[in-house]
Amino acid sequence: MRIFSKAPLYAWLQISLIGIACGIFAIWMALQTPWLGVTLTVAEEGKSVKVVEHELRFLQQIPAGARVVRLISATNESIDVLPTDLIEEPDFFDTYAEIQDFFTRQSAFATLLQSPQVTLEWQDEAGLIGSSVVHPSPRPLASLPAVFWFQLGVGLVGLMLASWIYLLRKDDWGARMFGLSGAMFPIFTLPAAIYSTRELALPGEMFRWLASLNHLGAFMFGCALVAIFATYPRPLLRVRYLLWLWAFFGLWLAADVWRWAPNQDWGSRIPVMIEMVLAIVFAGIQWRKSRGHPLERAALRWFTLSLVVGSGSFIFTTFGSQVLGLFPMPQQGFAFGYFLIIYLGIALGLRRYQLFDLNQWAYRGYLWVGGAMLVLLLDMAFAYFGVTQGASLGLSLLLAVWLYFPLRMWLWRRLVNHSEQQFELLLPELSAVAYAATPQQQVTCWETLLNRVFSPLELNASTAHVTPGIADDGLSLNLAASGVLPAYTLRYAKQGRQLFSSRDAAFALSMTHLLDQVLQGRASYEQGVTQERLRISRDLHDNLGARLLKLIHHLRGSPDASIAQEAMQDLRTSIAAMNNQPIPLMSALADWRAEANARCDAALCALHWEQGVFTREAVLSARNKAMLESVLREMISNALKHAAPKKIVITVLLHAATLYISVENDGVVRAPAHWVEGYGLRNMRGRIAECGGIFRMNALDTGVQLSVEIPQP
Repeated sequence: MRIFSKAPLYAWLQISLIGIACGIFAIWMALQTPWLGVTLTVAEEGKSVKVVEHELRFLQQIPAGARVVRLISATNESIDVLPTDLIEEPDFFDTYAEIQDFFTRQSAFATLLQSPQVTLEWQDEAGLIGSSVVHPSPRPLASLPAVFWFQLGVGLVGLMLASWIYLLRKDDWGARMFGLSGAMFPIFTLPAAIYSTRELALPGEMFRWLASLNHLGAFMFGCALVAIFATYPRPLLRVRYLLWLWAFFGLWLAADVWRWAPNQDWGSRIPVMIEMVLAIVFAGIQWRKSRGHPLERAALRWFTLSLVVGSGSFIFTTFGSQVLGLFPMPQQGFAFGYFLIIYLGIALGLRRYQLFDLNQWAYRGYLWVGGAMLVLLLDMAFAYFGVTQGASLGLSLLLAVWLYFPLRMWLWRRLVNHSEQQFELLLPELSAVAYAATPQQQVTCWETLLNRVFSPLELNASTAHVTPGIADDGLSLNLAASGVLPAYTLRYAKQGRQLFSSRDAAFALSMTHLLDQVLQGRASYEQGVTQERLRISRDLHDNLGARLLKLIHHLRGSPDASIAQEAMQDLRTSIAAMNNQPIPLMSALADWRAEANARCDAALCALHWEQGVFTREAVLSARNKAMLESVLREMISNALKHAAPKKIVITVLLHAATLYISVENDGVVRAPAHWVEGYGLRNMRGRIAECGGIFRMNALDTGVQLSVEIPQP
């Protein structure tokens, strides 16, 4: 039969209602004891009990600060009131005999308070003995102190928080153990809320079973805490072995409840300490095994921080009240708040709620706790050497400030800010990305910059649309596409040592926005250049072109007509380069071959032209076409001028988006290694380099070879 709903929300509401019902039952039990209407506390010297607060009907009878001596029933049975009768927690006693005596006195007080009237005998500060008749009445709800409601709230919050985490991650053994620990929260907080906030007494047997329930909750909570660290973030033991944990501490609990243990140390204190040590040991093993797994390491960091802050806060309040005297000793019930601090940290780690941002807060928490511990250690050292309390505290604070802040800044830079980038230092690199010569170079520069800034283990380009920001609980960071640059997914920041944080996401977003602006600036600049080239090309076409055409017509039939026609062809090539319109490769090759053939014929040199098979879709940019035309012309000119060849071989191939052109001649000339580069060779080398190409000169057995390699978009 199913007890809880399958839907997590409804199941959580059912569990919450059960917890609230338990809380209502605890309130009902707390109101069942007879009430005197006085608030008692242990006097400053610790040897008597005094009245702190009372009802108005006692205002004239009991003077302020009076010591309570004894209670007397209507049948003249009296019981002296001792400071130990007001102890909140029976665990403060060391032996079971002391506990049994305490419970016996509690039973006696509870029986006495059942009388219709009770005489409260007191002694004022002057030593005068007086008495007041009190009629015990049912305890009103308003008399329950704040610490009662605090313990009640801690128990219910712990239960509701743990059950919610469990219901969201039912298949995770860490979440299962966390849910079990949450079920223990009300078991040890609600009984403590009842007996620790009693006015004076509870029936001894009832008190004993409430204390046993408190121990049951504490023991099982410790077992669950050990199991959490043994199973999360990765299982260290098989689950069936964890059953021995509950069996072992269950037997130990039985020895405590039935008082088989020699004393309280062995009965309840040592097992709880063992559970805490086991949890710390498993946490250390998990920390070692999580190396290279930043998400697991971040969760463990919150686990350990919650333990440090929770236990450190308890130590600070205890030490600060008992040793330093900075503030009064807090009531035991408020100490359950430290468990809730630990619990919240574990919940955040299990739920992995924004661990990428909680990471820095974890480091801050460690530094805060470290500062507080430094003050305490210095104060203990000064107290050991006999320095007075006031001077000790002042010197401790002074030295702590002097040592702590420089150390804190150094640690913060080492742990957190060591990887932060100064944005202004990236501006030149972003400009280098935007103004790279080719799209491929832009991609290379951008990936280099991302690797330097974030040091990811993986950097994956994506053509699909991605939402910029953090993904996979901080393991990944998505960057949107920008211009010709694709979208990217970065994984495992700082070589897998950290998670990406919201600060990283904001920094990356700022980088891409600035890169977009620089790219837009480049696009605007190139648009302006294109428009200016277009204007110049129109002027050349309309003015110089018209004059050359007129000259060609004028020289028609004369030897100089060919020179004018060649000038007209060069002008057209230059204008085409300015217009930046792609040109079919076959058309360019036909023009180059016709010109080369005419020049070789004029020089009485044979031309052997070899070219691969090109598709009609193969094109040349106008810039590359003009550059290659000039370079090819210069190569042929050098061969005809300096080598007097009988044959020139020109080879053109297109392979893997690279255009290869080579010019060989069989003329007599020195090897290229002995050439003195003139203006022509330097000009060719410069033109080719501007287009991202390679220029080579090789000596062959039959002559010289000049070659060009140009990448094609």
